Amino acid sequence: MSENQEFRELPRLASLDGLRTLAVVLTSLVHLVPEYVPGGFLGVDVFFVLSGFLITSLLLGEFDRSGRIDILRFYIRRARRLLPAVLVLMLVFSVVSLVISASRRDIVVTGVVDAGILTYTANWAPVFGHHPPWQVDHIWSLSVEEQFYLLWPLLLIAGMRWLSRTAILRITAVAALVSMLAQGASFVLWHSTEISYLASPLHAHGILLGSFLGQLYTWRRGERALARLAGWWWPLPAALVVLLALALTTGVDALFTYTGGMALAVGASGVLVFGLAARETVGTGQDLGTRVFGCRPMVAIGKRSYSIYLWQNFLAWALTPWFRDSFWWIPVNVVATLAAAELSYRCVEQRFLRRSRRSAPGRHRAPRSGRPAAARLS
Repeated sequence: MSENQEFRELPRLASLDGLRTLAVVLTSLVHLVPEYVPGGFLGVDVFFVLSGFLITSLLLGEFDRSGRIDILRFYIRRARRLLPAVLVLMLVFSVVSLVISASRRDIVVTGVVDAGILTYTANWAPVFGHHPPWQVDHIWSLSVEEQFYLLWPLLLIAGMRWLSRTAILRITAVAALVSMLAQGASFVLWHSTEISYLASPLHAHGILLGSFLGQLYTWRRGERALARLAGWWWPLPAALVVLLALALTTGVDALFTYTGGMALAVGASGVLVFGLAARETVGTGQDLGTRVFGCRPMVAIGKRSYSIYLWQNFLAWALTPWFRDSFWWIPVNVVATLAAAELSYRCVEQRFLRRSRRSAPGRHRAPRSGRPAAARLS
């Protein structure tokens, strides 16, 4: 069934790029100083909520413009966006690993790790008791995301063909809740971080919440919530305080993390994502929150957050023998990571994205709402 209803297309919002900076700073700090920021891993959930929101908005916008979703084009764009940078990391990891040790076992381990990263199944290895080298063990989050996005467009197409928008919204919300409850139940039963934190169905609630918010935004079902978030000053600071408090106090192996802590973090991330979108597209966009997240340094770092995320853990491993217990530990890591990320961003990411834009099909017809098409958010 189809519901003829005006839709809203999401433009490129600077503050959402800035939110990526918060996420990547948290995930970097938990690798560098876990004793001070034990809950920095919650930055991954910020990424998940934001990614679900953006990708779902992109897919629904395409469907409402043209009446279809080009699945092949979507997969190609995701591959162009993600694979080149991670392939460079894999190459460096493989060469370094084999130079350090070329034993038969290490060659096999390196090959298996590379295969897991390349096929986006790396998160399942720890679930089955096989832990990858820690310089690349953070790639699990990319695997969870890409497994989701392999299936999500297909599910959306089927849903929009056979279900109402209301039904799709409800199913998405229920799926997010089930994932969250199953994660908590699994940890209570097995006390296994590997299972509860890394298994894709148990860590899908953040992406599903983002997808739910993307539906609300695109289909204009959340107008009242958008208006309130655009008009009230306190939700964004409150969500930020909750997220930072959890990052400073919550451990990845704590019972509270799986029985409420991660749910709070995901909810706070949802408020930040939806609130920033509301401020910039419904409100004036001039409040403190959008000015902070939308300032040039935050946006610049946010645009490079993917490369920062890829290289920070690897470089921390490489620098550990020389700087781990010295004053220079954080400064050297920051400089090295930003330098590697800048090279990756300019020489790899941007090069393939420019090729993707040049090879994109011609102009789409105008949206039914009469507004010009928004910038792509892939």
